Amino acid sequence: MKAEKKNIQLKIKSPKVLDIKAKQAIYIKLTGEYGSLDFSGSWQRLWQFVKKHKLFTFGMEHIAIYHDDPKVTEGNKLRTDICLVIKKDVKAQGDIGVKEIKAGKFAVFHYQGSYSNLDAVYDTIYARLLPENNLKLRDYHCFEKYLNHPDRTRPEKLKTEIYIPVE
Repeated sequence: MKAEKKNIQLKIKSPKVLDIKAKQAIYIKLTGEYGSLDFSGSWQRLWQFVKKHKLFTFGMEHIAIYHDDPKVTEGNKLRTDICLVIKKDVKAQGDIGVKEIKAGKFAVFHYQGSYSNLDAVYDTIYARLLPENNLKLRDYHCFEKYLNHPDRTRPEKLKTEIYIPVE
């Protein structure tokens, strides 16, 4: 698999550094290897919750928050929050929680391509793009925002924004 990655042409734009306002999200916590998680089923359950509680508003965002580094943490212990950013007040119910994605400065990388290449994208961001742009990490989790739907988009056309917390 390592040799394969060398041939990947990653489409990652230079980062924009943005001050992001706090966002409220409903979420489902998942544990396990990132590639094996049921993202689609979790978002379907979140959307059912939105419909049931009449929470729909314009500008909702599909976000995944990653709490662990797969190079450090065992695969079966990796923690991910599958989130829908919402603008209406809501209370947690069952396994659907409510959390705030805190405000702060983020380097935002726009990547177009298959989700299967995201590990190589993160390697490029941390090893090359952050240092080249003199960006220092701050203590907060990164997250991804998905800009199109994987069931209706060819893998090479998928668009993902990657938010890396910086000072």
